[in-house]
Amino acid sequence: MNSSLRSIGLFATLAMLSGCVTTSPESQNELPQIQKHVPNNWSQSVVSGNLEEGWLSDFDDPQLIALIEKAFQQNPSLRAAMFRLQQAEASAQIAGAIRYPSLGAGLSGNKQKQLFNPFGSFETTNYNLALSSQWEIDVWGKVRDQHSATIALLEASGYDASALRLTIISQIAKAWYNAKELLYQRDLAKRSADSFDSNMKILENRYQSGLVQAFDLRLSRSQAAVVRSQVSISEGALDQAIRLLETLVGDYPGRNIEVTKELPAAGKPIPAGMPASLLEARPDLRAAERRLAALGANFELAKKNRLPDITLTGTLGQASTDLDDLLDSDNSIWSITGNITAPIFRGGQLSAQRRQAEAQFNEQVSNYESAILNAFREVETALANQSYLVNLVDELSVAAEQSNKALDQAWLLYERGLLDITGVLDTERRSFETQSQSISSINRVIQNRIDLYVALGGGLNLEEEE
Repeated sequence: MNSSLRSIGLFATLAMLSGCVTTSPESQNELPQIQKHVPNNWSQSVVSGNLEEGWLSDFDDPQLIALIEKAFQQNPSLRAAMFRLQQAEASAQIAGAIRYPSLGAGLSGNKQKQLFNPFGSFETTNYNLALSSQWEIDVWGKVRDQHSATIALLEASGYDASALRLTIISQIAKAWYNAKELLYQRDLAKRSADSFDSNMKILENRYQSGLVQAFDLRLSRSQAAVVRSQVSISEGALDQAIRLLETLVGDYPGRNIEVTKELPAAGKPIPAGMPASLLEARPDLRAAERRLAALGANFELAKKNRLPDITLTGTLGQASTDLDDLLDSDNSIWSITGNITAPIFRGGQLSAQRRQAEAQFNEQVSNYESAILNAFREVETALANQSYLVNLVDELSVAAEQSNKALDQAWLLYERGLLDITGVLDTERRSFETQSQSISSINRVIQNRIDLYVALGGGLNLEEEE
């Protein structure tokens, strides 16, 4: 019995030594194909430094923060991402379990009767209670490669969840400020319609007095109807924006969210850091890199597919002819078996598997390159748009102010007979359009700011703060 225990103990010791820690595959960002796309500096001038944590604080909007925190509780897409992450974690655990010996217990009974003519019969009864174990010795690192690939995929799933979180945050922020703009636009349309109605009553009174022609009155009525239609258009768009916002939050889209007007200022300059930092800051790029690392581990595994597999099988137990004495029996049984198998001929299957794994790796390298270029494009575009849009806000603000003053002068000139009604209505239409464009330009600055935050990888993690 002591020798059997020593044998099984040796088997267990070897198994524990085999359970070496499988690490995550190293970063693929140093590949020459990747590095050739990473510039030293952004083409647009930016403030140096790193993106601050909690970027939504730039907007100073508690209602927006409350909506996002609610979405973290209710959004079904985020829950689905959590379940995908749990699946990836289970897959990594399943792959990691192969590194260790399997252990099982079995109880068997056998009753046999042999007939020896003409001497009678001989009957035997045997019971066995045994522990059995099987273990593949990972001499070549094939099991580690497989486990390493699943660890990389688990990490990719985590970054996917972070990327989805950032996307939903940005979608909620954009929908929220779009709803605010539409509220401004609706109220602007209402004020313009009221102004048209007021002026139209003046024209009607003057028409009754014979001071203006029917042509002037009809044009004024037509323009007033057009502006009133803008109220309906803005109201419908506002309704859609609120219902979209509620859906993103995870609520029933019943238009129950109360939207307030205040649009935030453009905000302070964003420290964009160096372009290379984008590879670590953006969760979607990190997910793509981890998938590339997983395919790299699979490629290494495929290159070892001709190497032999070494397997050890061990058994330790008790045997007895009486079930009641099975645990107290001195009849111990044990065995250790080694097995080495290597492929010889499989019709080109192994070579094809290596080529397939290499092609999959190279495909993902190209996909990762494309993702990096798109990420750089998004940052460069958003950085360039910052100055353009801020200038646009200033110019349209001046335009709106001057068009309002021009409208007041147009009515004075019309009353003096120095300007016809078409000139007045055209001035009033231009005033409405420039005010509407001025409101839209402020929201465009906010939307671009959100795009820039997302392009730089965000920086908000409300879950940890909670």
